[in-house]
Amino acid sequence: MTALRRPDSVLLALFLTICTFGIIVLSSASSVESFQSLGDPNAMLKKQIIALLIGLLLMVLVMRLNLDKLRKWYLPLLVGSIFLSILPFIPHIGTQLLGAKRWILIGGFFFQPSELVKLALVLFLSTWLIQKQQQFEEPKKALIPLLALLGTICVILIMQPDLGTAIVILGIGMVLYFAAGAPFKHFLWIAMLFVAGLVLIIQIAPYRAARLTVFLNPGKDTQGTAYHINQSLLAIGSGGIFGRGLGHSIQKFNYLPESAGDSIFAIAAEELGFILSLCIIALYVGILWRGVTLARRASDPSTRLLMIGIVSWFTIQAFVNIGALTSLLPLTGEPLPFISNGGSSLVISLVGVGILLNASKTVRV
Repeated sequence: MTALRRPDSVLLALFLTICTFGIIVLSSASSVESFQSLGDPNAMLKKQIIALLIGLLLMVLVMRLNLDKLRKWYLPLLVGSIFLSILPFIPHIGTQLLGAKRWILIGGFFFQPSELVKLALVLFLSTWLIQKQQQFEEPKKALIPLLALLGTICVILIMQPDLGTAIVILGIGMVLYFAAGAPFKHFLWIAMLFVAGLVLIIQIAPYRAARLTVFLNPGKDTQGTAYHINQSLLAIGSGGIFGRGLGHSIQKFNYLPESAGDSIFAIAAEELGFILSLCIIALYVGILWRGVTLARRASDPSTRLLMIGIVSWFTIQAFVNIGALTSLLPLTGEPLPFISNGGSSLVISLVGVGILLNASKTVRV
């Protein structure tokens, strides 16, 4: 048995494949919106390709870092990312798009700090939870500080509002907590807190109650609150087995909101069909399977948790997005990793991939 000296080739192939899928799908899904808003049907695609190249460069650089030396930066990175997530609320710094304050403008580019929070949280918890393993039976030492951290982040995100990212953050935190060996009885306490929090945020913002009603009855108010999910289901259903063909989507012509962003999976299903849509889902499943398989072989507990956290981040986010567009979950705004339009998401995700591939070099096979 020898240690890997190169990044895991299977993981690398999976990520490069899904990024290729993303560029192909985006080239069609973004054309109408890009032409209408920027006067060039390829403008959004060009920006995404630039983000992809930057992300790949950072991925390669991160793969060469020493993970042990990198760990001392986990806490400052988390604190800094939380601070950045507050900046969108500050006038002349934050930018409001589509009714949400989630972005800051840096050098002519929109940056979404919550994407950095996901990465920073995984890095921090992968080390902190290992340090707290012997104190899991004492809620004041581990569970309560963890919930306070996750709660603080989620309150900031919900105020933006960005419920989808808050759900992903909670999912990442819970996966890492229980993967670190926390007692299962804590799950019941967390579940009760989650339900109470959900009831509270629905009361604060009635439109979330309307989304829940639509989830339970998509046929109600099809031209109002349920418009988005019905157009998504129409796009997916009209794709059939083999799809309309790349570039032949009807829904992207201003029928389906966010066709190049959060709703891109529906456009992919419409154009590529059921079989290739399953292939996209299979790529995320493959990333999860390979990542967890390698993590189980890691000798260092912190590295093991780090790998589980990164693949969980990608797969939780993917299935929150796909579940919402297929009406398996209430509709939330969350990009599909490596495929949806968005430079912040793509670049930060590829940095996460670089760290994952870096960690895979230490796994003994």
